[in-house]
Amino acid sequence: MVSDRHSAITDGVFAIAMTILVLEIAVPTITDISSGVALNEYFINYLAPSILIYFISFYLVYNFWENTIILFNFKKVSYGILLLNMFSMAAVCLIPFATGFLFKFYKYTIVNVFFSLLILAISLLYIIIFMLLLRNNFKDYFDNKKEIKTAIKDYSDGIELPNLKLRIKGVTLTLFYILLAPVISSLISLVLAFISPVASMLSFLLILILVFIIRMRRSRKDDYDSVDLTDDEKEFLDNIKKSIYGKVND
Repeated sequence: MVSDRHSAITDGVFAIAMTILVLEIAVPTITDISSGVALNEYFINYLAPSILIYFISFYLVYNFWENTIILFNFKKVSYGILLLNMFSMAAVCLIPFATGFLFKFYKYTIVNVFFSLLILAISLLYIIIFMLLLRNNFKDYFDNKKEIKTAIKDYSDGIELPNLKLRIKGVTLTLFYILLAPVISSLISLVLAFISPVASMLSFLLILILVFIIRMRRSRKDDYDSVDLTDDEKEFLDNIKKSIYGKVND
């Protein structure tokens, strides 16, 4: 299947991107380090910040890779969505370059702005992909645009459509929250870049915190046993729950 081959190449791109990240950390030569003082300065001013930036970037790439796992759990993946996924992969491949840029110039505002905008662009791409996937896979339920505009009645309970055979209670809402986390963090980072470049870089740790909180708080709300769903709809929700939580409770 075409989607299977796209899934394979997507995994390969992410694996390479995560590997290249560590190669961006430059190892000094003997001519660069001529004394213990110079070595200490290298460690404090370059190596320690670089390792921290490396782990932040690695987690960002890993987080985007998790999004692609969810993507290929949908049965209907159109060519347009695969094209958007290609653009997202191209942007992900820029993360090692942007990370290497941060290694050397993390104290500069413009470098943090560039990194934040890159993460924001990738995050928004995944939200667009997610919305298109829902639209394509549940097209029969989304045939009335006026109804869709008034469809969301209660965010705490999930999404309910007036022409409802389908009620996606918490699962897809949780997925949307998870996709929204890097958008929030990158926007915060973008603002902080003009105040404190170091704080701007560290703000991406918020993604790790947000995703953890979302998964913990929403896990109990993602129960749809009492909702009338078709077998295909239940299978879809099971696949999404596996992607979000790693397993589905029996």
